[in-house]
Amino acid sequence: MTRLPNHAVRAMRRLGSVCLLLVYIAGASAQAESISPQAAAIASAHPLATQAGYDVLARGGNAFDAAVAVAAALAVVEPYSSGLGGGGFWLLHRASDNFKTMIDGRETAPSDASVALYQDTEGNLIPGASLNGAKAAGIPGVPAALAHLVEHYGKLPLRITLAPAIHYARHGFAVDARYAFMAQQKR
Repeated sequence: MTRLPNHAVRAMRRLGSVCLLLVYIAGASAQAESISPQAAAIASAHPLATQAGYDVLARGGNAFDAAVAVAAALAVVEPYSSGLGGGGFWLLHRASDNFKTMIDGRETAPSDASVALYQDTEGNLIPGASLNGAKAAGIPGVPAALAHLVEHYGKLPLRITLAPAIHYARHGFAVDARYAFMAQQKR
């Protein structure tokens, strides 16, 4: 059995917490000109994030809006596995026209990053410099990806799709044992 490196396991957990299952069971009445959802199923790593998706759907949003709402809410209620400071991927399907797309919102290296940034004065690589500390930081891709999703595929403005996450951040939420444990680890 092959054991994945720790950084690969962390990356898989991060992606898994952002992965959503948004399924529309769509139907149309005989007189309707467009298909409208009769039911939706949303799955996420936290019940409040799942609820954020349902709230946005209730406000007239589509599955793309709900995906943004869930991802943003996860950044607040589960910041140890999800967040605006990282990256993610969104694989999307629009049933009405069978449109499929993949959004790559991964982090990128700063534009001035080079091998020399991770070397000492003699040109030797500095152990861990590319993994730890300020030189290891990437430019987050999630904020731009969420804005792109809403702008190009959503029905609602960003201020509406982010409203549940903003509410949780401003007014608080019940912290579960995992959140409390992770918060203690980051001291």
